Amino acid sequence: MKKFLLVLILIVLSVAIGLNWNRNQSESIDSDEWAHKKVLLRFALVSDSEDENDLLAKALSQAQGTGVNFVIGLGDFTSLGTLDQLMAAKKAFDDSNLTYYLTVGDRDLWDSRNQGEEATTNFTQIFGEPTRIIYKDNLSLRFSPAMRGAGLKEGIRFVILDNSDIYKGIDESSLQRAASRLQEESKLRFVFAHKTPFHPQSAHVMGEQSAQVARQAKEFLSILENNNVDGFFSGDLHFFAQFNSPKGNVRMTTVGAVNSARNFQGPRFAVVTVYSDYTWEVEDVEIR
Repeated sequence: MKKFLLVLILIVLSVAIGLNWNRNQSESIDSDEWAHKKVLLRFALVSDSEDENDLLAKALSQAQGTGVNFVIGLGDFTSLGTLDQLMAAKKAFDDSNLTYYLTVGDRDLWDSRNQGEEATTNFTQIFGEPTRIIYKDNLSLRFSPAMRGAGLKEGIRFVILDNSDIYKGIDESSLQRAASRLQEESKLRFVFAHKTPFHPQSAHVMGEQSAQVARQAKEFLSILENNNVDGFFSGDLHFFAQFNSPKGNVRMTTVGAVNSARNFQGPRFAVVTVYSDYTWEVEDVEIR
């Protein structure tokens, strides 16, 4: 009888241990698949290279080493916006073999404006339209099959808006189109421009030289805040900084300059990483 009871106890213990092991394994799988954040998307931000294309090439090479999916450029790739200067910058982007989307900076407008043409003429001829709206969907396909269709809402909207013209501001039709798209359902909404419409410490913002453009900057900022934009990114200030919009609901980032001139922080760029739970972070990266 004692032997029977001992065997029975051993069997019960074995079953309990086995069930506990299976539960732990299941929890471990769930933890690996669900709780642990995975990288959903990663992209680089470059700005203000101003003809220092060797540094631009280094930035793009470093960005590629971090596994970015694409690059967004925030303007001022040249000092005067001549066709030759723009072509030289384009070569640096093309040689990187990275997908890139660029908007224009105020320096990139100078030559076209001086020639009596539309300010964006040279830039558009080399790089295409400086305002565009991109929607990245089917992002869950980057995960294992077990995670596909498991309630993950897909879709990140990228609005790249040209606000580089210090005299005219944003083309009104482009601004309204962007505002309309920001109202559409998306898991995340990111907006990119050359100039920031707001900075808590610097006066070097959109509308600095024009009262009319300053009024439009306020409208632009209202669009960002009223549509609960998740992140706004700009260049132009040659200084990496992060801060919130006046209402506190939009995370704003100014990206440091690629070039070495007028740059207290030194040549740099930024990398944005979006995780599987749609949290995201910005890394300030020094060019080496």
